[in-house]
Amino acid sequence: MNMMTDRKSTAAEDSLSARFDAALTELPGADVPWVREMRETAMARFNARGLPDRRVEAWKYSDLRAKLREAADLTVDGDDLTEAEIYEALGVDFDEMLSYRIVIVDGVYRSELSNLEGAGDKLELISMRDALNNPPKWFEEKFGQINPREDEAVIDLNTAFMSDGIALRVAQGAQIERPIHLIMITGSKTSGFVSLRNFVRVEEGAKLTLMETYTTRRAPDMQRNSVTEIEVGDKAQVEHIKYQNEGRRATHVTSWMVALGKKSKYSGFEFAIGGEFARHQTFLRFLGEHAHASISGAMMLWDKQHADATVVVNHDVPNCTSRELFKCVLDDRAHGVVQGKAIVHKRAQKTDGHQMARSLMLSEIAQFSSKPELEIYADDVICGHGSTSGELDENLLFYLRARGIPEDKARALLVNAFIDEAIERVENEQIRMAFLARSADWLGQKREEDN
Repeated sequence: MNMMTDRKSTAAEDSLSARFDAALTELPGADVPWVREMRETAMARFNARGLPDRRVEAWKYSDLRAKLREAADLTVDGDDLTEAEIYEALGVDFDEMLSYRIVIVDGVYRSELSNLEGAGDKLELISMRDALNNPPKWFEEKFGQINPREDEAVIDLNTAFMSDGIALRVAQGAQIERPIHLIMITGSKTSGFVSLRNFVRVEEGAKLTLMETYTTRRAPDMQRNSVTEIEVGDKAQVEHIKYQNEGRRATHVTSWMVALGKKSKYSGFEFAIGGEFARHQTFLRFLGEHAHASISGAMMLWDKQHADATVVVNHDVPNCTSRELFKCVLDDRAHGVVQGKAIVHKRAQKTDGHQMARSLMLSEIAQFSSKPELEIYADDVICGHGSTSGELDENLLFYLRARGIPEDKARALLVNAFIDEAIERVENEQIRMAFLARSADWLGQKREEDN
């Protein structure tokens, strides 16, 4: 049972606690002492804390405890999917011939649907289930230690229940020119709770583009809790992209744990258009000097959708730069949340960090909550933040209509011009163009569903 002492536990919290006790001996790594201890420690912290709600400052705009009244079953009765069905479910035109593919269906890694042909010995890939049951040295020495957080209940919950995912090592100096597309798809007709864990080590001087796609083919109300750990080695370069297009009743929580070595570069981007309740959180730490991080995102929401992008950047060493840009388009009763926090420690002199969040309100009842924070202990830094919110420019709309452009198309042009500034941060041309096309279709899809 849930051991919280200051409030009564919910049915979902009690259910998760009971299910963990019942499932512990069946989860991957049950016979590996350090894996089992990691799970039990994480679950003990979760039991003491419970699901985050408005009383947790970082979750004040996204009350997961109120949202998750019941926990879905841990097992999912999934159906087999073909490659054609998977790409159809993406909703974005990604040419599978231009990227490596790793497929996870209903929380289970599917080697027969995956394809890393041509990668040779540059990549070492094993399923998370196999990594937990029989940990290789490169996995065991760093798993769970890349920018760890012991104050996040959803990460503890993921650690307790992690069932599958991938463990990926990019060899020193390897230049992976084609993107690796990690497709996490729900094929089940019934709802379920999926806890995925991904672990990626990009060794010194290596280069990688990793795209995570979350989508749903059948069950619209999947509950997902996913964590990805990424170690960016010295002088390595990583572009990390997320596309979230799950069912309209889905509850989706993802956490990225990132650590940067010296002279490394990391570019993180999320494009969120799906789900009823979604939160994407990035925790990034600079461990080596002269590293650069860019974290950005685009959210396009309508109806009663709720999406939260939360970023915490720890500048632990001198001479590093960070940039954040988030754009939100909000219609109907949608609620967009952007929280950015930069912590500059005393030794992190010469830090250069900037944050910006902007929203475009297409409805008078849509909501945008922005909370930029700077926590600075050094005295030789350049740091700033900003946040803006506004409506479509009526003068620009009039200008376009006066030149014979229909109102619907004129509005779409202005919306796309707004959101595309964030999408242009995506460095990979193929993925960037696919996202630009998807954003252009957004208003048309919304009109079709409204009708």
